[in-house]
Amino acid sequence: MPLAVIVLGLLVVLPGLLAAAIVLRIRAKNVLLDRFLWAIRDHLRGAGFEPVGDDIFRKGGRGATIEATTNPLFGRGFSLRLAAWSGTIHEFELRRGKPVPPEFDAFKPLLARWESAGKMYVDCYAAGVTNDPLVSEDLTRLMEIARTPLTKIHKGGTFTYREGFEEKIPQWQWRHDQRPRLPKDIHRYCFSYWQDGPLLNPVLMRVLWELSGGAHRYVLSDTEDLRFLEYAFERRDIACWGALLELMKPEMPVAADLRTDGEFFGGLLVAKELPDGFEREGMPRTKFHDAAIKVLRKVDFYSRRLYDDEFSWFSGEYEIISLRPLDVRGVIATIATEIGAQVMDIDRRFHKRLVVPLGY
Repeated sequence: MPLAVIVLGLLVVLPGLLAAAIVLRIRAKNVLLDRFLWAIRDHLRGAGFEPVGDDIFRKGGRGATIEATTNPLFGRGFSLRLAAWSGTIHEFELRRGKPVPPEFDAFKPLLARWESAGKMYVDCYAAGVTNDPLVSEDLTRLMEIARTPLTKIHKGGTFTYREGFEEKIPQWQWRHDQRPRLPKDIHRYCFSYWQDGPLLNPVLMRVLWELSGGAHRYVLSDTEDLRFLEYAFERRDIACWGALLELMKPEMPVAADLRTDGEFFGGLLVAKELPDGFEREGMPRTKFHDAAIKVLRKVDFYSRRLYDDEFSWFSGEYEIISLRPLDVRGVIATIATEIGAQVMDIDRRFHKRLVVPLGY
C-alpha cells in the first residue's frame, strides 16, 4: 500500500472514526442521564419533595435545585450538584480531604459523600460525581443548613467617590442625545466599592438603601425567572410591575445580581410613588435608561451601574442622578468608618486598577 494512502487514512479516517465514537457516546450518555434524573425525581417525590418544574423541588416552604451533566463522558456516573436556597449571602468552597473551618462544621458530613460543598451566594450546595439517585437525605441536610444565617462580613477595602459629569463622557454611558434632556440643576454622583468584582455587594447596596430613606426602592430588571428569590427569601417581599421590582430587603437585589452574573440589576429608581412607563411586560434592557430619564422629576433619585472603558462589561462604578443634592459623600464616610474602609476622592472615571493592584 502506498505510503500516501496510509498517511491519508491516518489524517482523515482515524479522526472521523474518533469523532463518530464521541458523538455516539454523547448520545448514549444523554439517554443514561435522563434515566438518572428521572430516578432522582421519583426518589425525591417519595421523600416528600414537591417538584416545581424540571429541576426545582420544594419542601417545607424551602426551595432546592438539582443540576446534572454527562461528565465524565467516558466514565461511570454523572456530575451532580444539589443546592438549597438561603436568605443570606456568602461565598466559599470546601473540598473533601481538606480542613474545614469551625464556622462551616455543618457542611462536614456532606464531604463524606461529595467531592465539594459550600455556599455560592445564596446556594448551599454539594457536588460530585455519582450514579446514586438516593439524594433526599443530603438535600434535606442542605435545606437545614440554608435556614441558618451564614453571611460574608465585608471589612476594609476602598470607596471611590466623585461628583459631576466629566468633560468627555463616553457615549456608551451617556449618549449625545440624552444629556440635553437632563434638567439644568441635575446632580450626579459616582462611587465604587470593589469587592471580588463589579457586581452588587452588600456594602454598595447599603449606600443606596440608606440614601433612599423611607421611599420605595424599585429595581429595573428584565430577569424572568426569580423563583430562587421566592424560595430563598419570602414571596411577600417581592412586588412586580412590568420592568420594576420592589424588593423589601437589601440582600435580595444583591443575591439576584450575583446569581445572574450581573444580568439582574438594570438600575434603581427611588420614589415616593410608583413611576409610570414601566408597566409593559418584556421591556428590553436597552430602554431602561431612556425610560428612567423621563421620570427623573418624579423620583428621588436614579442609580445604575456604569459600563467600563471599552463598553464590554461593567466597570464597578455606580452612578446616582438626582434633582436635589444628596449627602452621598457623608453616607459613604459613615459606612467606611464602620467597616474600616478608606475613601478615595477621584476626579476621573473609575478603573479597578485604582483600588485593585495589578497582579501577574
